[in-house]
Amino acid sequence: MALQYAFRLGTLTFAATLIRSALEGASFVNGLQDSMIIGLIFLCIGFVIGEISRHIVEELVERELASAILSAETGGKDVKAST
Repeated sequence: MALQYAFRLGTLTFAATLIRSALEGASFVNGLQDSMIIGLIFLCIGFVIGEISRHIVEELVERELASAILSAETGGKDVKAST
């Protein structure tokens, strides 16, 4: 998930920066260099955001699963009411 998010964010930023450079009239080489640098930066940012998201989702699933198992073990009683 993190890699997919990173590649999408990096590619989108690369394309947007390349188009912006073309509209500003920058040389092709300078525009390509800027696009590659900014694309790589956003690729790294996307990877970090994707990893954080994956950890959050995994933690929430573990909590829900633990809650479901506890509820099944107690026979469906409300755990909060008994504590």
